Amino acid sequence: MAVIELDHVTKTYKSRGRKTLANNDVSLSVNEGEVFGLFGHNGAGKTTIVNQLLGLLRPDSGSIMIAGKDVVKEPNLGRYLCSVQPQSRTPLGELTPRAVTQIMGKLRGIDDAEVERRTKELFGKLDIEQWADVQGNKLSGGVLRLTGFCMAAVAPGRAVILDEPTNDVDPVRRRYLWSAIRDLTRDGTAVVVVTHAIREAESAVDTIAILNEGKVLVQGNAREIKDRTAGDQMKLEAVAKAGEEQFVKPEWAESLKLAEAELVLTFPRDLATEALRWAGEQRDRGLVAQYSLTEITLEDMYIELIGKAVDGVQR
Repeated sequence: MAVIELDHVTKTYKSRGRKTLANNDVSLSVNEGEVFGLFGHNGAGKTTIVNQLLGLLRPDSGSIMIAGKDVVKEPNLGRYLCSVQPQSRTPLGELTPRAVTQIMGKLRGIDDAEVERRTKELFGKLDIEQWADVQGNKLSGGVLRLTGFCMAAVAPGRAVILDEPTNDVDPVRRRYLWSAIRDLTRDGTAVVVVTHAIREAESAVDTIAILNEGKVLVQGNAREIKDRTAGDQMKLEAVAKAGEEQFVKPEWAESLKLAEAELVLTFPRDLATEALRWAGEQRDRGLVAQYSLTEITLEDMYIELIGKAVDGVQR
């Protein structure tokens, strides 16, 4: 069952006599118990979608439904039905992470015992108990970011919207955070993750939509889209120690690219042994340092799609 439904939403900004099409006929659907990844570069229209879900902006046309409620007609319902972690860092001042998380839980209607239990549980999952009672103006950006997540997750609405949740968070706690994001869906809560960090989000998202210049380029099951786009391809990544003129693309390879000392070779999966042999030869010649074979990622697919859009293929 869909918790969030955007149907042909268009939003235009006007400034100094110019119009900017922020969302161009966008249709999205986010189901119960699903982690939905909303991907796109700066200015792609992601935050405009979030602000319309929360009733902070009104679309020029189209409908937005959350849990069966029309949040275009009743914009205040968006903030009631969704809990949100905004993109900006949460300013706590002299308040502590524990205090602001519990305040948010009580404002969203859960009792004292439950809000205390949920706060303790979240701080434990994210390993931030040692900062629970430290004033906000003495905390690092990463802990403030994690506190913002706790404020959204302590009493989640029908949907939780997380805008760049991993910004400033250290690598270890990023893993804890993605696990906590998945935990939010256990009771049917829908989660929308707006992020640039596509590579780290890949293992956590169920469904994705990629935006470019306000328009949806692709949408659907993350695994199916990656398999359909990448097919049976793999890639070899290596640190290049020589210039591009020193490398010749093997006949069996799909492509060879070199940028900023990173060499990427794509090839069919059944030629993995051949790719390893080729990489070993380049290393013996002193042309590359360490190398590895990996699957084609959602980030690779994203870069390919955006590149095609810029070249005019998808416009």
